[in-house]
Order: sequence, then C-alpha cells, then structure tokens
Amino acid sequence: MRLILDWAASTVAIGLMASSMSLSNSNILPGVNPVDDGLVSPSPQLRQAIAVVCDRDPAFSAIEAATPPLTVRAGAPGFPSLVRIILGQQLSAKAAQAIFQRLVAQLELTPEAIAAASDTTLRQVGLSRAKIATCQRLSAALLSGQLTLATLATLPDADAVAQLTQIKGIGVWTAEVYLLFCLERLSSFPASDLAVQVSYQRLKNLASRPTRPALLALTEPLDPYRGAVAHLLWHYYRHSATNLQLSRD
Repeated sequence: MRLILDWAASTVAIGLMASSMSLSNSNILPGVNPVDDGLVSPSPQLRQAIAVVCDRDPAFSAIEAATPPLTVRAGAPGFPSLVRIILGQQLSAKAAQAIFQRLVAQLELTPEAIAAASDTTLRQVGLSRAKIATCQRLSAALLSGQLTLATLATLPDADAVAQLTQIKGIGVWTAEVYLLFCLERLSSFPASDLAVQVSYQRLKNLASRPTRPALLALTEPLDPYRGAVAHLLWHYYRHSATNLQLSRD
C-alpha cells in the first residue's frame, strides 16, 4: 500500500481543539513560484469553498480557530510544478525540496533540459532512478505532443487525471495534487493522501483511519468542494502536536 502525505507537512507543537469555533480571516496573496515551495493564503475561490464546507459540516470550522491563519500549497501550472510534485513521492517535504532546489540550480527546468540531461547529472542532484525515469518519460510525452499540460485545465477531473496517469510513474495522487495545487481544481480530492486520512480520523474521532473509498464516501456530501477539505486537513495536520513523519506514494 502506498502511503502519502501533504508535500509540506511539518511538525509544529500546538494542540488541536474539538469544540465549535468560528472561521478566522485571511489575507489574499498571489500564487507562489514552485521554486519557493511556499505556503500562501487562500484565494477568494478557495475561501468561498471553505465557507460551503463549514456550513455543510461544522466540524471543519474548528480547524482554523484552533490553528494559525490558514495557508495552503499553490504552484504555477506547468512542468516545474509537476516535477516538484513527482519529487515529493515517498520523500519528506524537506528532502524533496532540497533535491528540487539542487535540480533547478543545475539546469533550466524544461522538458528539453531534462531530456538532454544525463542520468548521472540527475542522480548527482538526488533523483532516484525511478524518478529520473518518470521525469524523462514526462519530458518525452510533452515533447512528442502525447501530453499537453495546458489542455488539462479544459478537461473534467477524471479525463485530466487519465491524461497524467498515462505516464508511468505518475499515479492518481500525483495527478490529483497537481489539479488541486496548480489548477485550483477544488473538486479534486487526493483521498489516498495519508495525512488527509489521519487528519480526518482525528477531526471526527474515528476508531480507525479511513481508506480512500471510505473517505470518498464520508465526504461525498461536500462534493464538489473536497479540494477545500483537503487543504483544511493538511493545515490541521501541519499544526498537530501529534504530527507523524509519514511517507508518500
């Protein structure tokens, strides 16, 4: 079973409260350069989705009142952000970001540059053989026209996921995270993400961690705003006193 977590979950010693609480206000910041790997304040669209989620399920209102102001992951659509997400598979956030920074310092992050780079060069900055192969296959698909990232924004979620997952090494989690973080597709819900599952279990005081199918069923009333659910649960996870060091698929 592939275990997955938010690419930027970090350990912060702060308690979580479970009582009924009101939403906190957030300033709106522009999108973030994927090289910065920063957290940004919610967009107006995300704020509206969060309001709907909290109205439908008030338990989610407790998250923002119990934690620092909400920040979320965002990335510019395109090749660099998708590579950054690929690098985050099965790695801690800190390790993945360190590799990404070395990669962008070594070469221009374009399909052409990755296709031309030797395996030795890519290994020297920290990419595993599997991730080298995935990035090379992605580059080849983009250069050949097999895949066009710009068209993903025009496709329904399922079709966009299918386009991305035709590339070996890009799974459903990677595709769903790309849609959510880079296209702000708030209907995209990475329900396989372990941090999302753990946080939902804690928030709802469940006896066991829900599986992907169970979590999809439990959150079905919140569709098509479950991307907002994921952002809230990742924020909850990042600021949990009992945060776990999990791995990602």
